[in-house]
Amino acid sequence: MLDLAKLAAVLTVIIFLLRLKWNLGLVLLLASGLTGLFFGRAAIDLAKDAVTAITDPLTLQLIAIVLLITFMGEVLRATQQLEGLVRSLTGLVADRRWLLALLPMLIGMLPMIGGAMFSAPMVEEASRDLKVSREQQTFVNYWFRHALESVFPLYPSLIVAAGLLGVPAQRLTVTQWPLFLATLAGGMFFGLVGLRTGAAREKEPVSQKETWVLLAKSIWPIALVLGLSLLLGVDLIIALTLTVAVLIVANRLWPRRIAALARQMPFGVVPIIAGAMVFRLVLETSGAVATMSSGLASLHVPVLLVVFIAPFAAGLLTGLLTAAFAIGFPIGLSLVGPDPVAAGYALVAYAGGLAGILLSPMHLCLSLTRDYYEAEWGGIYRRIVPAIGLLIVAVVAVMVVK
Repeated sequence: MLDLAKLAAVLTVIIFLLRLKWNLGLVLLLASGLTGLFFGRAAIDLAKDAVTAITDPLTLQLIAIVLLITFMGEVLRATQQLEGLVRSLTGLVADRRWLLALLPMLIGMLPMIGGAMFSAPMVEEASRDLKVSREQQTFVNYWFRHALESVFPLYPSLIVAAGLLGVPAQRLTVTQWPLFLATLAGGMFFGLVGLRTGAAREKEPVSQKETWVLLAKSIWPIALVLGLSLLLGVDLIIALTLTVAVLIVANRLWPRRIAALARQMPFGVVPIIAGAMVFRLVLETSGAVATMSSGLASLHVPVLLVVFIAPFAAGLLTGLLTAAFAIGFPIGLSLVGPDPVAAGYALVAYAGGLAGILLSPMHLCLSLTRDYYEAEWGGIYRRIVPAIGLLIVAVVAVMVVK
């Protein structure tokens, strides 16, 4: 019980510092030191653990992938290819109810800071002449923006989750389709059902041929990355590097413009990834994982519950999916076998983290969207909570089948 109390104290410190808006990477490094102190890990050994984790090829690969994805998103936004993608989709989809879902999903394909605010006006425009409440608009924009979070291999959070699990992102993507389908179902049942059909309007008449050409011109970078990495099996770093290089040449971006775009990137993700990998290693080398396992067993706490609750609680309290995985995965998944992906536990943990951040009022996407539409919290949560319930049902169904 004392050892479990020590781990609880570490988690309390993590949450407290995050509430003070400390950088998650720094918080995880401090938590690693505190864990080592509580469990008798010598300072020199902790330093070696930190160096080992930070210089590990997997850690360096994760950092490179996330930075390349972010930079590609910046280039697509700066060259207006993302805007063209949205305009082409608007011209091709006749039923405006589907536009309410597709527009935020489209923007969500390339995670960017303030992405929820990017899609909010589009959802507002697409919902004109439809009887959609402010709370419903908030839910649709927020929920569908994260609908691809469990399967789209260009999400930094999915890349981090795969790294923590020690598996390729492609493998994680393939196994999490039940979670994606449940997310779609939740968004449709509690966001779109009941809306009457409306015809999509265009500001200017554009031929179908021109629309398809615009779509092809806009979507090729995303298609190229996915085709190289998923279909041809090219390493994701190589696929992203080639795509970014072609983008730079095709758009004739000069070094000064490239440097300006690079300066806009959120480099704060680097210490987050490094801190997550150090925290994971220290939990193992300090013996905290083995201690926690025996302690929970003595209390007869079901392992499945711990696997779900650990990332859920971290996500709920921080509003960050990366934090949910960085904190929750090493704790929960350390209690299961050597291949949590095959056993289904990785899906449970991922669902826990996703459910936590989607419910969290500290999630920036939720708070920004709510402010934009001036919606009431109660009406929003009356849609989010049952939609989360569908995610949990899907996870339970998968585990029962297994």
